[in-house]
Formats: sequence, structure tokens, C-alpha cells
Amino acid sequence: MNYKLPEGEYSGYLRKSRVDIEAEARGEEDTYARHERILLDLAKRYGINLTKIYREKPVSGEKIDERPEMMKLLEDVEDQHWKGVLVVEVERLARGDTKDQGIVAQAFKYSETTIVTPMRVYNPNNPDDEEYFEFGLFMSRREFKTITRRLQGGRIDGVKEGRYLGNKPPYGYSRVKLPGKGYTLEPHPDQAPIVQLIYSLYTDQDPEKRLGTARLAAYLNDKQIVTQRNSSWTVATVNGILRNPVYIGRVRWGSRPLQKRRDSKSRPRKPREQWLEVMGMHPPIIDEAQYNLAQQYMNENGHPPAPAGKISNPLASIVKCGICGAAVVLRPYRGKNKTTPSTLMCSTQYCKNVSSYYHLVEERLLESLKEWLSTYKAQWMGKRPKTMKNDDLKLKLHQDMLKRLQNKLHELNEQKKEAFNLVERKVYTTEIFLERSQIIAQEIKETTDAIQQTEDELQTEFKRQTAKVETIPKIEHVLDVYHRTENAAVKNELLKSILEKVTYRKDTGGRWNGGMDKFTLVLYPKLPKEN
Repeated sequence: MNYKLPEGEYSGYLRKSRVDIEAEARGEEDTYARHERILLDLAKRYGINLTKIYREKPVSGEKIDERPEMMKLLEDVEDQHWKGVLVVEVERLARGDTKDQGIVAQAFKYSETTIVTPMRVYNPNNPDDEEYFEFGLFMSRREFKTITRRLQGGRIDGVKEGRYLGNKPPYGYSRVKLPGKGYTLEPHPDQAPIVQLIYSLYTDQDPEKRLGTARLAAYLNDKQIVTQRNSSWTVATVNGILRNPVYIGRVRWGSRPLQKRRDSKSRPRKPREQWLEVMGMHPPIIDEAQYNLAQQYMNENGHPPAPAGKISNPLASIVKCGICGAAVVLRPYRGKNKTTPSTLMCSTQYCKNVSSYYHLVEERLLESLKEWLSTYKAQWMGKRPKTMKNDDLKLKLHQDMLKRLQNKLHELNEQKKEAFNLVERKVYTTEIFLERSQIIAQEIKETTDAIQQTEDELQTEFKRQTAKVETIPKIEHVLDVYHRTENAAVKNELLKSILEKVTYRKDTGGRWNGGMDKFTLVLYPKLPKEN
């Protein structure tokens, strides 16, 4: 091999593909042991110093941010820790989406890190190698998509045959292996009776004994029955069990597919006509008549969703719980007495934050905003020039002073260099040089301190003028027009324009002893950013 690699330290990267894992399951040799021998032979062939090997866990995900060893490798590559990285094939580095492939390609290119494989050496400074490397990643992506489509088709076929494809069984069942390929479910001896109890209490023919989802959750928690994840029961958990057709022997697929965004993942519910739902291989826990009755009760008692985009609470997404951090929501009074005020309450079930009347919280928020604005105005506008012209003059004076000080600092640094030249030419004796250096050093320190002080004063003046021109008038406008509009959405936008958030906390109740207004609000106004 005539190719000469750069001198320095090299690392290796190992990652198992799905094909490798399937091959090992059939009894073939461990992939990492075989690939490690290949990398060591590569290092010997090129006479390079291989000092570290990154080994990815077999359960690593499709994206690079789901592969911790790959993230460590990229960080070290960007820090130019390695002259090169050895891999069995470039596809092992990235075969996810084009964004991940671009991140990998850019990291190796800008750090000038060589990629060494048994088939080819990729020099990041060589345009042909760069193009070949990117083409290899592209083909890897195509192959990955083909494999994904094949696996997805296999999953759909498995559902149609009645197999259970979830990695975790639903509450009430255990996951068991089928002879050959796939899994099914069998009733869990301890959990299945709890599922039957939930359906029984929710569909009881006696209205006096029937429990709603909130009371069911409280009942199960009082009995110290834990969920699948050993946590407390919530309304959402009970709803999930009551709506899941797995308990009448059916399996479904595609009801809540994973959707990946730039920085998040979610599982929104799809319309029922887009699901795949068939009879499963597992035995039912609930009979179909009882399940249908539960669906009927849920549809009759369910709350209709609010129209998309409509806001009825002016404090929506602004006020947060001061205990758990969740949203504080508006609960309109639905009883016979329509004059009872609406309340604000934490959206987290069993949170100890006590609710308060909405109008009291709104009034306190606006009053607190007025008090804060008064203090803010005194801080920035008290004893200040009254005209914009004077403000501009003040800024110009600070800017001119800063420029003069910076010029002086430059001159002092030049004097320091000249002192070194003079002592080298023996114009200065060592004693004179040291004395002169001490004087210059003191002047540099004083000038640097003066620059810092002037920059601080200039920053303060910028903030003062920004507050005077933007922040203060904006808050004054909101306080002026807030009560003159009846549109909740407009009020909400007004408050969002001046507030980052507001936290609400109330530890004790007291409707009848004057305790309804015994709560605490903490306001976080939107302030001008650093200039």
C-alpha cells in the first residue's frame, strides 16, 4: 500500500447493523469481534497508531443523536483530536436522514480528519474523495429506506395475522413469544382483574355506584394500586384503558404513529379510518357488550373540544403553576347558579396548588404590573434628560470617550513592543527596561479599567433609552387598552407582548374566611436584550 497517511493518533468506530444483529441471532460470529480484527489489520497495513475504538451499543437508533458513541466521536473529530477514523465501511458512520449525513460529512471535512476503510481512504481535502464519500452516504440512505419499507410491510402483515407488535404489553396483559416469529398477549394474573374492575365500576347499571374517570383514578390510588409504570393513576390513564380495543381481543396499528420534528417527537392520534384494526390471537379480558357500553358513556360524558385557534382565557399559556410548573387553566362554572365566578386551577391532577377566582387573579396581575412599571420608570427615567436630543448627545459622548480610550490602549501596546526592541538593541539597560515596562503596564491597566467602565455606562444608557422608547410605552399601552377590549384572544396577545410568564401559587383555601385572594403571583416581564 503506497498511500501515506498523516502522522498522529487514529481511532476506530464500530456499529452493528440490523443485518448483523439478525446474523448473530442465527448463531454467526459476534460482529464487533470480526470488525475489530479488520480495523487492527488496517492499522497494521498503514503503520498508524490506533489508540481508541468507539463501540456503539446494538440498540442504537437511526439518528446520530440517539447514538452516544457517535456523538462522542463527532465531538472529538471537531476538536481535531484524531488524524483519522477507521471504519469497516463509511455507511457505518451515518445512514439516517440527509441532515445527519451532512453533519457527519461537515465534521470530517472542516476538521480535515481522514476516513480509512478497507476499500478506500477518504481525504477530506480531495474533492474526488469528498464526492465519493457523500455518494456512499447517499446510497446507504437509499438502502436504509428500502429496508425500512420492507420491515414496515412485515409489521403490517403481522398485524393482519393478529400478532401483537408493541414492545411493551398494555396494562392487564403479558407479552409472550409465538412459536416461530412474533408475539401475542396473555392475561396478566394480577392486572387483568383490575381492568375488569375499571370497566365494571365505569359501566355499573346503578347511577349511584357508577364512577367517572376522575373518581376511578382516585379510587385506584386510594387502594394503592399502581399503573404499568408504578406511578399514580390519572384521568388520561383510565381513559386509555377504557378506549383500548385490545381488551376485547383486537389489535390495532397506526392509531398514533411517531412523528419526528426538528427537536421533538410526538404521537398525535390519527382518524379512526386510518387505523388498521383486526381480531388478534390473544383472548379478550372484557366482553364486547361491556366495552361498547363504556364507549357510549364516554361519548355522552366527554367534553367537546374547543374550536381550533379559539381562546377563551386571556391568561392562557401565560400563567404557570408555581408548584409543578404546569399550565394554569380556566374552569368556567357549569352549575345552576350562573353567577358563580370562573376559577383558575392547575391542570395537573392532584397538584396541591389551590384554585382562585379568575377575576381576582387577573386584577392582581394588572395591579402588580402597574406597580412594577412605576418602579421600572423610576429606575430608568428618574432625573434623566427630558429630550431625545439630550439622550443622543449622551450616547455620542460615551461613544467618543470609548474610541479615545481604545486608541490610547493601542498606543500603549505599541510602546510596550518598542521597549522590547530598544532593550534588544541595547539602547535600554535592563533596569531602564523594567522601570519603563512597569510604567506602561500601570497605564495599560488604568486604561483597560476606564474602557470597561465606559462600556458599562454606554450599555446602561442603551438600556435606559430602549426602556424609554420601547418597553415602558408598550406596557403603558397594554394597561391602557386591556379593559377596553372584550375579545379574550386580543387580551391574550396584549399580555404575551409584555410578559414572558407569570407563576401562580396558593397553598391553602378559604372561600368563607376571606382566603380567596391569598395567593402569590410572580411576574416575568419581557425586558430588552443586551445591546
